[in-house]
Amino acid sequence: MDGWIQDLWLVAIVDDVPDDAVSRWWNLKEATPLDDLLDAAPGVRLGTILTTSAEPEPGSPTRRVFDLMYLRGTLPEEFDHNARASYVLPLLDAGLRSALLAAFAPQPDDHRLAEAAPVSELAEFLDSHEGARLAPHPRTEAVRALPGAREPSG
Repeated sequence: MDGWIQDLWLVAIVDDVPDDAVSRWWNLKEATPLDDLLDAAPGVRLGTILTTSAEPEPGSPTRRVFDLMYLRGTLPEEFDHNARASYVLPLLDAGLRSALLAAFAPQPDDHRLAEAAPVSELAEFLDSHEGARLAPHPRTEAVRALPGAREPSG
């Protein structure tokens, strides 16, 4: 595999965040007002996520949670017909909780380098942050994963 590997967290935001800050963040603009909130927010480490030039990206519980959060954050009207903005931090309710736990379930074809935290840690985090807005957030720098790389020890 040739690509990048990085830790990904799911964080809970309870502060009000302006719509333009959320839009800038989802569109990968640097130095958004949301960055400091994400860094300080309570979170749960999901595991590692792999980024490659392959389509689709290598499967993993962490990748599926990221993809779900990305879709719900950038296409909110598909999930909530009353969505007030084009970009949102999805609200943690029973429906999102269920979707996140389903996405995080291991699959037989998950990539071997894609480490995942125990599902019980995600469930506990979700249970303790109901009503918060959620965002996927890398808390480490991505590192190059070289062809034939071994699973990271940790």
